[in-house]
Amino acid sequence: MGKGQHERSQADSRPASRIMIKDWVGRKFGDLEVIAYDGRRNGKHYWRCRCSCGAETVANQSNLQDGHTRSCGCKSKPASTRHFVEGTCIESIRSRKVSVSNRSGIRGVYRNRKNGRWVAQITFQGRTRYLGSFGDLEEAARARAEAEKIFEAFLEKYENPGAQTAAGTAEDLRQGMLADGVESGNS
Repeated sequence: MGKGQHERSQADSRPASRIMIKDWVGRKFGDLEVIAYDGRRNGKHYWRCRCSCGAETVANQSNLQDGHTRSCGCKSKPASTRHFVEGTCIESIRSRKVSVSNRSGIRGVYRNRKNGRWVAQITFQGRTRYLGSFGDLEEAARARAEAEKIFEAFLEKYENPGAQTAAGTAEDLRQGMLADGVESGNS
């Protein structure tokens, strides 16, 4: 026998892959317990697993081993939705961080390449609203700052449900913007 090769006992005449399959059934990976071999596809072994929530899922062996798959997905669904309230990402509003690719230095303000004017916009509750096109960066920044009052009212509503703000409720502000025609695509 060469270096790195192992002899199999004569008592065990099953193919090596059958031994491996038997060894994986019953193993736990996070919230998943392997219950059956699900076959080999594209050179990868797949396993049928039962999650602690009761759901069954199929995971590939590499993802189980590396820890990339630890549940049926029941753990990640609430994590992705808890940051969104009424279609708005709370962390994004709180952040106020300017993207590194932003050339104006102001969130929601960019320069239109065709006419060189500054465009202000705001995305709120899943819809992008056009705030206007301005010849001056400061004017565009003021329009954006005025529109951001929605954020403040919305955050206050989120953190203190039922509270009235000085500017009214977030819904009042949103309705006011819609009435003013500050909707994406309107000029």
